[in-house]
Amino acid sequence: MRRRLPLLALLGAFGISHAGSVMTLLAIPWFVLQTTGSGVQTGVVTAAETVGLLASSILSGPVIDRIGARGISVLADLAAVVAVGAIPLADATTGLSLPLLTVLAGLAGLTRAPGDTAKRVLLPGVITLAGTTLERGSGSADAMVRIGRTLGAPLAGTMIMVIGAPGVLLLDAATFLVAALLIGLCVRVDEEAMLTEPGGYFGWLATGLRYVRRDRLILAIIGTVTMMNALDAGMNAVLQPAFAAHVMRSPVLLGELMGVFGLGAAAGSVMYGWWGARWGRWNTFAVCALLAGAPRFLLLWVEPSVPLLLFGFFACGLAAGSLNPLLVTVELDRIPPHLRARVLGAGEAGVLAMMPVGALAAGVLLDGIGLEATLLAFAAVYAVTTLCPVAFRVWRQMDDHRLPAPTRQPVAV
Repeated sequence: MRRRLPLLALLGAFGISHAGSVMTLLAIPWFVLQTTGSGVQTGVVTAAETVGLLASSILSGPVIDRIGARGISVLADLAAVVAVGAIPLADATTGLSLPLLTVLAGLAGLTRAPGDTAKRVLLPGVITLAGTTLERGSGSADAMVRIGRTLGAPLAGTMIMVIGAPGVLLLDAATFLVAALLIGLCVRVDEEAMLTEPGGYFGWLATGLRYVRRDRLILAIIGTVTMMNALDAGMNAVLQPAFAAHVMRSPVLLGELMGVFGLGAAAGSVMYGWWGARWGRWNTFAVCALLAGAPRFLLLWVEPSVPLLLFGFFACGLAAGSLNPLLVTVELDRIPPHLRARVLGAGEAGVLAMMPVGALAAGVLLDGIGLEATLLAFAAVYAVTTLCPVAFRVWRQMDDHRLPAPTRQPVAV
């Protein structure tokens, strides 16, 4: 049990911190609207949080690789406690101006990416200590992330009604504190390698980006996942709400679609965790990517009965649930330990940068050519994107259970 405790604590931290992150994303805009009534100020504060998240995604990698993932995870969660908790406390005591609120929201965004990336970098060590497989560990981690996100949103909405947005922000701060304590007290493993390359910060950052450019499989993964997430953003932010409002005329259906997809994805993550080691990585990813994406757009285009629509979204979620843990398994198996944070951070930054583009494209097309044509256009682009793993041989390297030969790593003396 003692050997499994670090893995269990890390899984708990994944779920709790992601629930807190979702609650923060909902509670901060609500708090601004409630206290100022200004849509402009709400937009400014939300944008500051997003900019902080995007900047830290790509810039925090060298710091994590240099200092160590465990320390950065704890520091990032403690910084989130301060940044999120300070918002309602300042409002209740000294008063909260827009510049101060914008700075605190930006700091809250800055803490998310380092904490999330550092926890992912810690996975191989705790998985090895627990004596389990990468597939099972990454599947369990993704399931906890999905459960945290799924529960965090309705919990935030309910608690805003019960205790108000300031109380929810204090609750958010508490979740980050619990995550920091779990990592700090229970996750004690030898980290495989820390950054020992000569040179300064920007040289270290450039080394990570050069690795992404050199490793064709990792580059293909980042490009494909970035496009898939951009299309998903268009679906979740624009097309699903438009379908629920204008076709089914039921806001309840919107929540049901998101709920059954999330439930299916969590189940798919668990399934991959238990049986994924027996499956081929390339063929599993190729099949699941095809089933998880384009069929959802086609289901909305067909307009089936509600039970069939919900079942279809659950099935798509079931396929989608295998994608993230499989990719994490490949990345952790392939990327050299001293580069993991920088490479994972670069991928996350690409995804975050393109998601607003996907939502904007969906909105423009919706107004320009209508819902049905937009659904078909997104389905076609999604299908082409997810056919890339079938069409290009570089994806077959997913089944290579070895690290590519890296360049020699100099050791500081």
